[in-house]
Amino acid sequence: MRVLIVDDEELDLFIHKKLLSLEFETAGFTSVKDALAWAAQNDFDVAIIDYYLGTGIYANHMLKELIAIRGATFKAFVATNYVNDKQVIDLRASGFTDIIYKPLTLEILNSKLGL
Repeated sequence: MRVLIVDDEELDLFIHKKLLSLEFETAGFTSVKDALAWAAQNDFDVAIIDYYLGTGIYANHMLKELIAIRGATFKAFVATNYVNDKQVIDLRASGFTDIIYKPLTLEILNSKLGL
């Protein structure tokens, strides 16, 4: 299973990529532009996108772009420290499978994926 991870925080990206690479093939990016370019050329099964990706850029914006490139062929999760109930509803309405609260663990992801 191939997992795309997008997080503007280099340390969070490093940790998530290292952890998930124990069980999954991973690709990680701090840049939305780089992640979209990679997604245009590569298949993936799961996208884990940080909620806040920089000034005015949120996970739902990134997901919309990914779906435009790949179609709805993957499961998408938001990784975040906190979102309120309205944000959860909005994120699910935009196509996210679920929210993963940081810190991300293999157990949590496997549970969300039904593995």
